[in-house]
Amino acid sequence: MKNIKTAGILVILFLGTGTAFSQSRKTESIKGVEKSDNDKKIEVEGIGHKLNYTLNNGVVEVEGGDNTVTIKGSAKKISISGTGNKVYIDKVDNIEMEGGNNTIFYKTSGTKSGKPNASLTGVGNKVAKQ
Repeated sequence: MKNIKTAGILVILFLGTGTAFSQSRKTESIKGVEKSDNDKKIEVEGIGHKLNYTLNNGVVEVEGGDNTVTIKGSAKKISISGTGNKVYIDKVDNIEMEGGNNTIFYKTSGTKSGKPNASLTGVGNKVAKQ
């Protein structure tokens, strides 16, 4: 019994320490979940988020509705599913969009054509250069 208590305490301490030193961020609210990890991945789920990030050649995933995400920096890929989401980014190479009335505004792309490779499924989705 004493060994089980000791093991339990060690597990709690280990998990707590790992969380304290981790450089990721996760926020849950009535709007849903937003999570970023070491400037390499951003995940937004839910409705009505208005968020700002810095990203260096990472991945962005937005699911839900009426989210506005502003990103300083670049993304290898942005995936959006849902309705009425808007993403503003400096540089993006690949885009996947599903749902309706989602928009990505970008300034530049690292592709040869200067436009991101885009796969748009749904109604009213668009990619626009700012």
